[in-house]
Amino acid sequence: MANITFEGLADLQRQLANLSNRTNVEKKALEAAGEHLQNAIIYSVPVKTGALKESITKSDAMGGKVFVGPSQQGPAFRAHFVEFGTSKMPAQPFMRPAFEREKSTLERIMADEIRRGLNI
Repeated sequence: MANITFEGLADLQRQLANLSNRTNVEKKALEAAGEHLQNAIIYSVPVKTGALKESITKSDAMGGKVFVGPSQQGPAFRAHFVEFGTSKMPAQPFMRPAFEREKSTLERIMADEIRRGLNI
C-alpha cells in the first residue's frame, strides 16, 4: 500500500476557508476557464451554415458551475445530432474533443486564478 503526503494542503485549505471573497475567486476561475473552453469549442465546430458556431455560449458561473455549449434555442438545439451522429449522418464530435484537448489548460487557468485570488 502506498502512502501519499501532500505538503501545504492544510495551509491552502485554511486560506480558502478564511478567504472572505472566496465566492468571487471561485467565480473568476470558472468564468476564465469557461471562456477558454467556449473559444476552443467554437474553433472545433464543423461549419455548414455557421449557426451552430454562433450558438456556442457560456453561462455566468453560479453554484460552482458554468455551462459551456450550444444554446438551447434556434437551430443549434440540434447540436447533439452533429456531436453524436444519426442513422443518416455520421458523428462529427466537436465538444468532447475540445474539452479533452483543453482539460489540462482549463485546470491551469483555474489554478492560476485561485492563486491570484489567494495572493500566493
